[in-house]
Amino acid sequence: MSMTMPAHSAQSASKYRGTEGSYPTLTTRRFQFRPFALADIGPLTILAGEHRIADTTIGVPHPYTTEFARLWISSHPDAWDTRRALHWAVLKTGDDYIVGYAGLDKIDVERGQAELRFWVGCGVERTGDAVEWSTAILDFALADLNMNRVYALQLDRHPLAGRVLAAIGMQRDGLVRKRIFKGGLVEDVVCWSTVRGDRQRLES
Repeated sequence: MSMTMPAHSAQSASKYRGTEGSYPTLTTRRFQFRPFALADIGPLTILAGEHRIADTTIGVPHPYTTEFARLWISSHPDAWDTRRALHWAVLKTGDDYIVGYAGLDKIDVERGQAELRFWVGCGVERTGDAVEWSTAILDFALADLNMNRVYALQLDRHPLAGRVLAAIGMQRDGLVRKRIFKGGLVEDVVCWSTVRGDRQRLES
């Protein structure tokens, strides 16, 4: 699949909305990112419960239970208040159903780094839409959170995620063998990252 979309296209330009102390929201040309609510437990459980998502996404358990969803969603306000993580439900602009997840985890304000995470559900174009989402997250982390480095982890057997990360300008740092235990297997993981200087060179 060809990945020629530049990281800063009109399609992926994002806008941040929020006030001091509030939970941030983002919008791109075709999508909106909002906080999860307890009313999302049912839809989230169905969407994240797809075997395809659990099989290829680090950190998504299978089966994905309603209790896990409730505890996870309930943890989000404190995670942002303490600047440890941001988790967004992704919706198509004008629709009210969730089509995926985007977020920043393991935010380290002191060291200026965070982990980019995303997964794409049914009803959207997996590669192109993931590029749009990931660009918005990356821009927010660097510009609004003032991160110096954003990184991402990809299961080695899931090259589609790697193509998305390459398309937004991330650099492959290397392979960590037998790093993740998932689904009864010990998996190899590819590490990707972007630092502030990389992004500035892309913009110029």
